Amino acid sequence: MEPLSIWDMTIRLILSVLLGALIGLERETHGRPAGLRTHILVCFGSTLFTISSYMIAGKQYDPARVTAQIVTGVGFLGAGTIIHQGSVIRGLTTAASIWTVAAIGVAAGIGGDMLYLAGIASFLVFIVLSLIPKLEKLMTSRKDERQLTITTSSALDNICDILSVIVSHNLRVRMLNREEDTDGTGLVITLRLRIPQGFDESALNHELASDRKIITYRWD
Repeated sequence: MEPLSIWDMTIRLILSVLLGALIGLERETHGRPAGLRTHILVCFGSTLFTISSYMIAGKQYDPARVTAQIVTGVGFLGAGTIIHQGSVIRGLTTAASIWTVAAIGVAAGIGGDMLYLAGIASFLVFIVLSLIPKLEKLMTSRKDERQLTITTSSALDNICDILSVIVSHNLRVRMLNREEDTDGTGLVITLRLRIPQGFDESALNHELASDRKIITYRWD
């Protein structure tokens, strides 16, 4: 086990920054809690740990002992990006991307052919994060389902009233998500609705528009 040159170590660290940035940039553009800087640091740190364990181990010890702890440590970090809001869980994909970025950083730290593997893995992860959601949406979209986004004042009874109106038009709620709007004074309610035959959209729009507690609404 030959010691690494400072040039080899520098190349691996620089590559880990670039690979982490590729995946982090995709997360950043979608406004995820762990974005560009987080993914760069996770990938960089994993590479640095891998190089350090390799240098510490020398010819007598197992270099994988330090590297193996990266999986556990990154697991705790990923758990911090998961948010539970009512029946909706957010951040699972970001947590998985952080976990994968750590593996890419380890591969970059090992060097050799693993550098190429790290580059290919980063490209594949970027494809999964950026293109698969579009394909998934295309394959799972239904003509009888639509999304309704409503901004209302921040009160629980407002949500109940809105749901009552929705149900009165024989619409079936397939998914409901609520979160505070940007200024924190209201709620943004996202509804995925099953649309029955003969649905009168104009009648529902009239009821929504006449409700003073509803600030805006939008069909997608």
